Amino acid sequence: MKIAANISMMFKELPFLQRFSEAKRSGFDGIELQFPYAESADALHRAATDAGLPVVLMNAPIIPKLYPSGTAGRPEMRAEFRSQLPKVSEYADALGVRFVHILAGSCAPAERGICRDTFVDNLMLAADAMPTRRILIEFLNPHDVPGYLVGSLPDSLQILARCENRVRLQFDLYHAARCELSLPAEILRCLAMIGHVQFADVPGRHEPGTGMIRFGDVIPALLSSGYDGWFGAEYHPTGRTEAGLEWLDQWRQQASERWTT
Repeated sequence: MKIAANISMMFKELPFLQRFSEAKRSGFDGIELQFPYAESADALHRAATDAGLPVVLMNAPIIPKLYPSGTAGRPEMRAEFRSQLPKVSEYADALGVRFVHILAGSCAPAERGICRDTFVDNLMLAADAMPTRRILIEFLNPHDVPGYLVGSLPDSLQILARCENRVRLQFDLYHAARCELSLPAEILRCLAMIGHVQFADVPGRHEPGTGMIRFGDVIPALLSSGYDGWFGAEYHPTGRTEAGLEWLDQWRQQASERWTT
């Protein structure tokens, strides 16, 4: 198993650039970044190189106060989104990022058609701008992000069907569980479209073992299906990050002993 730590949410007891080496020390194989743009691409590259960890994923920028869930689906933000692509490409190239997640933003019901069209256009532009990266979309549950354009698995599948096989699904077990999906069944149904998997437990979005998700069923379903991609730990630790990592050793032991057999 290849497990990445999302250091935008984890190890927050440390300065940001120190979180790379702490993730390595804690046993992670890679790094996810949500919005890394407060640091220079060079500083991030040095931190990742010094830690010996690849940066697997990052998000395209948002505008926190005005568009906290993204701009790529907003018609009035077309020019702004496109003006950001060179910066996103710069960071992706500097860090060797494999996946770039593009956030759509929220919309009113009457806007969904034009927002969906805008999102598809901008996803294709992002794919053109970063041909060596894989562009991802993710459905976000409506409890946490009301009105998000991609608020369900069917929403995401409709958009992916229009993207000519150039965009993949970021399947977050937390959001799927909050949408009350049958996780093993939906994972198998969508496997060909899944590019990356993230996880947190439900409720609370904390570490595995703090909630109701039966990871002992879900992870084996992924591994036995042939999924060989990354698993991204994107959760809010209940305390100090290192104090809640019992699951990491357990998963590795179970994967080596029985999950993959």
